[in-house]
Amino acid sequence: MTLFRPVLSGLIRLTDALNALARFICCGLIAVIVCTTVMQVALRYLINRPTQWSEEAAMFCLVWFGMLAVAIGGRHDWHVAITWLRDRLPPMGAKLLDRIALLSVFGFGMILVLNSAQLVAITGSSVLPASSIPKSLLYYSIMAGGGLMALNAVVALFVGFPPEEISEEEQLVNDAITNLQEASA
Repeated sequence: MTLFRPVLSGLIRLTDALNALARFICCGLIAVIVCTTVMQVALRYLINRPTQWSEEAAMFCLVWFGMLAVAIGGRHDWHVAITWLRDRLPPMGAKLLDRIALLSVFGFGMILVLNSAQLVAITGSSVLPASSIPKSLLYYSIMAGGGLMALNAVVALFVGFPPEEISEEEQLVNDAITNLQEASA
């Protein structure tokens, strides 16, 4: 067990670093999407000469953003979940169901990685018509998002999800609600 601890610690650090990088990339992608879309609309309505490439560029960024954001959400347990069955199970059953769900997420992430590799090979050197962006770069987003999703599921299986960080304002609201509940009881 002592040998396993440094490996797990390193895996957690790697996963957290990759998720931080993915969050940074997502922020940049959103900025590019907003700027490109605003520019497209302004050029279309102000001088009636929209760019030919901006719609494809925004779509490209949106695909990458979506795949990375889904993976990041998996690390923090931010996704919507139907917990009706889980909430009615005894604690051990709920924990088992959580493990099965994480194994399913891992499997899905690996399916994304393997199938996106085939899509990259199929698209080869074809490019998007207006922007000349290689189509294969779109499918690399599936590979990156699926890989990060699978890695996040493995880490969650072993150590769970990281604790939520709440701001001072949220803590004040939580404290106020707790005080009101105690006062009314």
